[in-house]
Amino acid sequence: MLSRVANLIYWTARYLERAENTVRLIDVNAQLVLDLESHQDFDDPRSWEPLVYVTGEEEKFFEIYEKPVTEEAVVEFLLFDRKNPSSLLSCVASARENARCVRDQISSEMWEVLNTFYLNLKTHNYQTYAKTGSNEYLADLKLRTQQIYAVAESMMPRTESWWFYLLGRYLERADNVSRILDIKYFMILPDRHHVGSALDVIQWGSVLRSCSGFEAFRRTQRGQLKLENVTNYLIRDSEFPRSILAAVTSAENCLAEICKTKSNPIHQSVARELTILREHLASTDVTQVIAQGLHEYLDDIQNRVAIVHRATQEAFINYDPAQATVV
Repeated sequence: MLSRVANLIYWTARYLERAENTVRLIDVNAQLVLDLESHQDFDDPRSWEPLVYVTGEEEKFFEIYEKPVTEEAVVEFLLFDRKNPSSLLSCVASARENARCVRDQISSEMWEVLNTFYLNLKTHNYQTYAKTGSNEYLADLKLRTQQIYAVAESMMPRTESWWFYLLGRYLERADNVSRILDIKYFMILPDRHHVGSALDVIQWGSVLRSCSGFEAFRRTQRGQLKLENVTNYLIRDSEFPRSILAAVTSAENCLAEICKTKSNPIHQSVARELTILREHLASTDVTQVIAQGLHEYLDDIQNRVAIVHRATQEAFINYDPAQATVV
């Protein structure tokens, strides 16, 4: 496969996964705010501000919007603002453009679903979101992204194109699940006596729902909805497909499929970085992580995923042209 094609497919998947997770970030925050507003002892005017920092786009945001940070500004910026390269609309537009360049590698059905999604989305704005209602509107967006995944799953041949597509998807998922966890960490409870309270349970339930993990957690875990249990589940549970460990393990399997017929040592550097990350996650002591700082730990995970991404680019995309003509 040509490296250009591999890169386009890899980034198509990353943009689509980023788009879905942007929706999930807003969803978890919207649910948290609604749930917390029902408690008279909770009053935080900065309840939407964490999203700006968790997404890493605070500099761009404050170039466009003024303080105080409002729900309208954050939703507009993260969903519909083309000036934000990580907004839902920007991600879907980038995925669509990449897919357009590799139409011969994907099914016509996948292209049609993605193209229709983009054409509808570009006509939307905050008023569309507010008029529909956050819960209904965000649920519809998640359904649309999952529809694209389903078409790809059923239509794409299991060639290198498919494995590059999944590799991009799982690396992006590992990064974004850590950001969803970070939102709860940023939304500090008003007082320590709330830890373990009904207020705390509400927040962790919302975080699990944003990752589609609430029901699975209840069925498989005996622990209560609290910091240690939910964090351990979303970071380390090997059976829950949206956990960070499960995503990294799946990425490692995809890489093994890509490298089946390759013996170039540079490809092994990617495998080595993925193995290091997987073993680090599997050996994590969540209680110790929380004591030392969950935010710092999640930042480190995001940096480690970025290292894997850079190694992937060097091995398959930006390699020395004298070494090979195809990946």
